[in-house]
Amino acid sequence: MQNIKITVDKSHIFTLGEKMYRESIEFIRELVNNAYDADATEVFVNINDNKIVIEDDGSGMNENGMEQFFIIGNEEKKIRNVSPRFGRKRIGQFGIGKFSALSLAEQFIIQSVKGKYKYSVTFDKDDWQKSEHWSLPITKEEISPFDKEGTRVILNKLTKKISLNETEKYLKQSVPIRAKKFSIYLNNKKITAKFVTGKIIPIQVKTLYGQIEGEIIIALNSGDVDEPGIECRVKQVFIKRSLFGLDKKYHQGIARITGNVNADFLPLISSRSDFIIDSPEYKLFYQLMNVKLDVVLSDIKNQRETKNIKKITKELQEVMQNIRESLSLNPDFIPQGKAVTRLKKQGKQEIAAAGINLSQVETDKKNNLNQQDSGNQPSEKQEDKKEQEEEKEKIDVKPLIMKKIRLQKLGISCGIVSLGEQGPEVVSQGNAVYINQDHPIYQKFYKIGCPE
Repeated sequence: MQNIKITVDKSHIFTLGEKMYRESIEFIRELVNNAYDADATEVFVNINDNKIVIEDDGSGMNENGMEQFFIIGNEEKKIRNVSPRFGRKRIGQFGIGKFSALSLAEQFIIQSVKGKYKYSVTFDKDDWQKSEHWSLPITKEEISPFDKEGTRVILNKLTKKISLNETEKYLKQSVPIRAKKFSIYLNNKKITAKFVTGKIIPIQVKTLYGQIEGEIIIALNSGDVDEPGIECRVKQVFIKRSLFGLDKKYHQGIARITGNVNADFLPLISSRSDFIIDSPEYKLFYQLMNVKLDVVLSDIKNQRETKNIKKITKELQEVMQNIRESLSLNPDFIPQGKAVTRLKKQGKQEIAAAGINLSQVETDKKNNLNQQDSGNQPSEKQEDKKEQEEEKEKIDVKPLIMKKIRLQKLGISCGIVSLGEQGPEVVSQGNAVYINQDHPIYQKFYKIGCPE
């Protein structure tokens, strides 16, 4: 029996590295995460027009480590998934990200110090493609007093320009900048997570698949939140931001929601840009986070309503005081004698019922319009009948707030009620006035006066 040899064209390695990742700078992310896996405490990324240098103080690599670095789909980090010094859960997985660098530069050099020796490998795209061999030469030399343990990667012959702002933004999302004893510097500037002032709700949930931990932050000011949503991370690396479907349920308060959660058990698609959403692990995660966030947003809504009621109550008190003072200065506007008795009686009946019958109000409006269209003036009997119907009106909406003032023998009541957007702006019955808080005019005024 004869055997056939299975080979892969070298050009496919470059194509695969480029297609697997959306951006060339993902190579930088790959190296920073490798430094994290190697127990580095500091990583320095320096970018200029001619070259990019990424240097760390991790455990370094010897010949075997260098060989492992260039193995595509290496299982080493899955087997030894915890770092020896700090016990970090290792991030690296696929091992193809390094080849995405070849869409950014024609050459990269790896120098690593481990123990008493310094190791170096140069990967030149053109030279390697032209060569019949798949191997790369490695050099080994004794360290000098200036050499420190760690790894240094140099990208030469750049084919693209890299934006510092975009790189900083990307690294903030894609590397574990919140991890303890781990700092990243971009052109000597330390990259830090944005601090948002607000209420912090810790998340600590144990599931059958593993732990979910992190925090939800309710920002004091929505302007402090760049993009609403919870950063979902795996092994402290940002995957995507989500509001877990609750942005369709809540419209106010969403802009103040931020935070991050980490769940190492969540399965990812091959590009590590999203979760496998139909997996049982992700479905459970989504459900649990949906419940947690729903409680938070419900609390925000209740707090906002309580705050609104306090504000409305204060404003209504001021308005009623102004009315009292105005009527005191203009006694001619105050009803006297039987009018007071009738208004008080009518007002008591209506307020005691604690609401307003909208259907009756709408019916009266239609009757008035019909009478105007026909050109007939209402008769005395019709007026009496209308007054009797108004007296029989029953309130079926309880006022949110009710304030009263008493001036001489007359009491005046003013209430805030909810009558819907199509309801009247104001309803007056006897000595009681009801303001519809759902009316567009009220909403417009309130929105301007009370921003979120």
